[in-house]
Amino acid sequence: MNILGIDTTTKVASCSVLYNNKFHTKSISNEITHSEKLLPIIHETLDTAKINLDNIDLLATINGPGSFTGIRIGLATIKAFAQVKEINIFSISSIDLIGYVAFKKYNTKEQKVLSLIDARNNRVYYALNKISKDENGKITFEKIIDVDNDTIDNVISKTNEKDIIIAGNCINNFKEKLDTISEKLIDIYPTTEDLISCYLDIKNHKNYIYNAYSLDALYARQSQAERMSNNE
Repeated sequence: MNILGIDTTTKVASCSVLYNNKFHTKSISNEITHSEKLLPIIHETLDTAKINLDNIDLLATINGPGSFTGIRIGLATIKAFAQVKEINIFSISSIDLIGYVAFKKYNTKEQKVLSLIDARNNRVYYALNKISKDENGKITFEKIIDVDNDTIDNVISKTNEKDIIIAGNCINNFKEKLDTISEKLIDIYPTTEDLISCYLDIKNHKNYIYNAYSLDALYARQSQAERMSNNE
């Protein structure tokens, strides 16, 4: 299967293509140019793989939480491709994908993973999953706490778990507090290669398949403009 995956949830815009079981990846770090740079990055990645969109069987995107503008740009692009080429989209939250990457790094049969993304002002986006692997190596997510937003102190008090992996892009920011509940800390953020690998590894991947009309952005929090409008 040939898969094209993108990510625009952070300052890095990235594209990976899996073609003939080989990854081809391009990225650029500058959030304010996502709208200008994403299509050229996709075009360059396809050129490197020596294919075009007609050869792609599945599209993939890392959904939010993340940059509001970045998420919108990424989803608009991938949904346009899906509509024109009549291709399905594999979409998973950045939070759950962090859990997948952390689980794979520890290579266990079953593990609870608390995934964190920096939301600034001492707040994080987070989710708690029990992730397991069957005898065929296929991975399943069981939601314990779905994607939400809260202060790091409240997240720690809500979690109340032992023998847990804590992973995300802000681990070092809160390491002193997180050390009190786990020794398994990983500072990571998933790549578009991780995104495509997740599709291949996940057992219930059909639950994450969308088309151009059914895929919506996952923000987990209103934009600043919306909060100001609501006097929040």
